[in-house]
Amino acid sequence: MALNIHLVRLFVAVATHQSFSRAALALHISQPAVSKGVLALERQLGLTLLDRSQPDLPLTMAGRVLYDHAQALFASERQAESALAQVRGLERGQLTIGASTTIGTYLLPPIIADFHRSFPAIQLTLVIGNTIDLVPQLMATPLDIALVEGPADDEGIQAAPWLQDRLIVVAPPDHPARNQHVVSLSSLSEELFLLRETGSRTRAFIDARLASSGVTLPHIVEVGHLEVIKQLVIAGMGIGVIPDTICRAEIESERLIPLAVPELIIPRQLWHLIVTGRPLSPATQAFITHMESSSPAGG
Repeated sequence: MALNIHLVRLFVAVATHQSFSRAALALHISQPAVSKGVLALERQLGLTLLDRSQPDLPLTMAGRVLYDHAQALFASERQAESALAQVRGLERGQLTIGASTTIGTYLLPPIIADFHRSFPAIQLTLVIGNTIDLVPQLMATPLDIALVEGPADDEGIQAAPWLQDRLIVVAPPDHPARNQHVVSLSSLSEELFLLRETGSRTRAFIDARLASSGVTLPHIVEVGHLEVIKQLVIAGMGIGVIPDTICRAEIESERLIPLAVPELIIPRQLWHLIVTGRPLSPATQAFITHMESSSPAGG
């Protein structure tokens, strides 16, 4: 038999105030409602809880047992309410963010650092991976949100636009085309291109643009990380196609130069993903708000 918590609450008020009338005043309800509720509880239990022959309504043995347990129950309730209030107020909580390599390495650090300064009690975890790996983790709930370079078309995933960047061609500072206002892709077709590996989102954008331009690049070295591509270009190995967000400092210091190749200036929309219909925790909601109002340096 399940206890009726509302009736237990009426009984505890009477036992605490030793009066039906004072309990009614404390609960802001009528005295008959309190009396009726306590009587209903006694009938439900098949036990007498109060000695009504005495003016101060002392507890029976059964009343003392229930009162002690009820006190513990309502103390736990108050603790739960306090904990939930802390979650609502972002004074506690957890947030696990998934991000593609580019976003996680270059765009998120200042955003996450600023979010942590605003909400230091939120326990943060950052998971770096490819979209193909992040989406299943998002669906399985290890991740609260994922930030990726292309929208996921998986059923049950809701994608929303976040930031934009663009892919550009970069070359060593002594490249012969450095002073050209426009560089045709065909004039570079015999050069060594350093590109992300086949299957990555970045490479998919590049391959789609190459296919539409009708230009074939016979000399390609595939590299699994954009930072390595950047360093290889600086070292003079070849030219690369990388997001402008990751090489602004090197361009400003002239360790890299951008080549104005119209075919390979590729705008990209960056996205954040959540699971459709899944309630967002206060921490996740706060992070989305913070993320959408923040712009990474140079973004």
